[in-house]
Amino acid sequence: MIKLYQPYLGEDEKNSLSPSVIPWDAGSNTDNSTREYELFKQIAKANPEATEPWGLVSRKFTHKSLLAIAEFHHFAEQKFSEGYDCVFINPMIGIEALHFNVWQQGVQCGHAGLDQIIGFLETSLALPLNAPMNKNTFAFCNYFVAKPSFWNSYFAFVDKVIALLDQEAANGTEVGAIYAGTGSYHRDGNITMKPFVIERLFSTFIQHHEFNVDSFNYEKNFYEVKFGSKFGEFLFQLSALKNTALLLKQENLLMAYDQIRFFIYSNSTYMASVSLLDDPPDFFLTKEYAELVSHQFVV
Repeated sequence: MIKLYQPYLGEDEKNSLSPSVIPWDAGSNTDNSTREYELFKQIAKANPEATEPWGLVSRKFTHKSLLAIAEFHHFAEQKFSEGYDCVFINPMIGIEALHFNVWQQGVQCGHAGLDQIIGFLETSLALPLNAPMNKNTFAFCNYFVAKPSFWNSYFAFVDKVIALLDQEAANGTEVGAIYAGTGSYHRDGNITMKPFVIERLFSTFIQHHEFNVDSFNYEKNFYEVKFGSKFGEFLFQLSALKNTALLLKQENLLMAYDQIRFFIYSNSTYMASVSLLDDPPDFFLTKEYAELVSHQFVV
């Protein structure tokens, strides 16, 4: 059996959690710059003898993924029974369709200086961070469940990267200043680049380490729910083209993918629309929204 945790702040949030999860008090998170990563390490420290797979998903899980937590729990259980080491879901399906990898997406969406951090890490780690990513490596939101052996290796990898960048910051280098400086995030102008690096390290880790990993595969209907029928079908087919090109190692198909995505990728309005629909505002989790949709208004 897997263990799936979900963080909460206060009794109201705790009482609203799914019965499929184990509540975890997020009030103990002392470092906002690492987001879920500190909570991951707290859970691992609290369960040093754990042998079963475990993970933690935010209270926004269903809001972003369009899946009930119980559905993801069942999916993960099935995959672990088949012998997988890690199972994840990437709810940002529009973003995956439009980008070669998670690092390129960060540069494109405005994290100023991230390209220099990428170059530094590629040299320091001897890993091609900018390599194209398929659906089994492209991941945002940290919605994954894994065996303890996977977690231990993942922690070692992320801690190594953080230590390298912290040292750059301590030495006052250009890369260090970028890392310690603003992440240029529209929802929080005070946040540094650190969490935006950490959230992309999961994809790089599973791409370049020997673990058996599988991901939830979204069918076309999910794209149509998120983006509407026309735009949803377009993004579904675009993702399929990229993934087929990577599977077959066909450069001509990758070039066709790059040319087609350019129509959306080069238009800031379209890109903003994809981002907004992929990651809907938190307003839809509020009491005000719930009260509004609970009424039937007739004009």
